[in-house]
Amino acid sequence: MSICMFQSLLLCALLTCGAGRVAQISYVGCYQDGDNSNRDLTALKGVSRLGLYTIDANIGIINNGDMSLEFCSDVCSLGGFPYFGVQFSEQCFCGTSYGLHGKLDDSKCDMQCAGNSLQTCGGFGTSSIFSLAYPKNNFYKMLKNSTLTVETSKTSFWPAATPSVMHCLAKCSARADCQAAVFSKRLLACHLLAFAYPPASLTGPDWTLYQRG
Repeated sequence: MSICMFQSLLLCALLTCGAGRVAQISYVGCYQDGDNSNRDLTALKGVSRLGLYTIDANIGIINNGDMSLEFCSDVCSLGGFPYFGVQFSEQCFCGTSYGLHGKLDDSKCDMQCAGNSLQTCGGFGTSSIFSLAYPKNNFYKMLKNSTLTVETSKTSFWPAATPSVMHCLAKCSARADCQAAVFSKRLLACHLLAFAYPPASLTGPDWTLYQRG
């Protein structure tokens, strides 16, 4: 078998047609939240758009009338965050830690989710917090000509010197904070992404997006 054929087979094994990153949701508990200047879950602070989702970048909060556990977990999985919290029926937060203001009895989180009345989405000033566990695999979904982007004041991508897309994805797989990668065959350029979508500067016909599965 030639080296080129072997590399092609390895790349095929890395790619999947799955629909986004899968995560296992586990309930952690009901927790007190702070005011807008001292929130418990702040991982989205500084992010104003993430794919289809609009975020209040000053607080790191998403307000949506279709809020559910699945909705919020989908948003937070785009950044690979380990925790999410739902609050006041229609609010979603993402975080890397939780519990800043203390744990409460579950009865303090008693509001139905706006998008699913069978689920609980926190209360007034209280969050139902869940953990997200991601599968340990190295599969990617390839998206050509994707127009969805991330808008953030944070550093959201890093250049990586690689001679091929296979090496680019291997670099992403080696980092827990890499959620996707973009590669340009023409430019022989690779960028690792902190979110599942790139900034607008890394979109267009030159770039192909590979989202981690």
